[in-house]
Amino acid sequence: MNFGEVIFLGALQGITEFFPISSSGHLLLAEHFFSLPVENLKAFDVVLHAGTLLALLVLFWREWSGIVAGYWSLVTGSDNKEKAWSRRLFWQLVLATIPAAVVGLLWGDAIDLLTRGENRVAIVSTFFVAVALLLFFAEKFGTQKNQKAGWKNVIWMGIFQATALLPGISRSGATIAAGMFSGLTRSAAARFSFLMLAPATAGAVALITKKVLDGELSLPPLQFTLVGFAVSAIVSFAAATFLLSFVKKHSLKVFSVYLILAAIVLLFIG
Repeated sequence: MNFGEVIFLGALQGITEFFPISSSGHLLLAEHFFSLPVENLKAFDVVLHAGTLLALLVLFWREWSGIVAGYWSLVTGSDNKEKAWSRRLFWQLVLATIPAAVVGLLWGDAIDLLTRGENRVAIVSTFFVAVALLLFFAEKFGTQKNQKAGWKNVIWMGIFQATALLPGISRSGATIAAGMFSGLTRSAAARFSFLMLAPATAGAVALITKKVLDGELSLPPLQFTLVGFAVSAIVSFAAATFLLSFVKKHSLKVFSVYLILAAIVLLFIG
């Protein structure tokens, strides 16, 4: 690994984690075009995801501080509707995280084998097309009425987040589409999708960190670790900020077109 590869992977993580285009599929493209040994970079993955987590903590600091203040108000007796909403948001995020956590615990190893299997290019390409259609139909048939996530939205977005454990399914694409299908505006769905990413990312960081501490995986040299973390954090923050602004006025159909083209490229090189 060299600094060029570290910077590339950090930027790739930051962009594909938030844009509805799938990080796993783009790692396949990176592996092919840049000869990167992505299958051997699991330990480095924790560094990149930690950068994304930092970006989420900074970007949504009002929501996180609001949750803390919401529960502290129960101690001080200064509760109000805004703080009650923050506590509700906490439990919505917990509920939204459960499906992916259950699927990951029960079938995570099997999915990992699928991701690295001989048919992975065909599988990823198929799921690229599936997400492209999902985004297209969400734009066409989603009612897009509600500005805040309700429990129905949370349940559907949580279920769709679990499907993103499969290689080629974009987590943000699946969850944003689920939010739109269940009545959220495009902007509200994107915002809650990114909030959902924080506990999911924290769980992934904790899991891989445990493997590093147990000696199952080893981190790259310190200089690569620091650069990868910084690049991932900066690009993640920029990508999330851009997309939250983009979806206020623009359709996600452009990403559908991109995914179809990417699927064709993957099948061609596969």
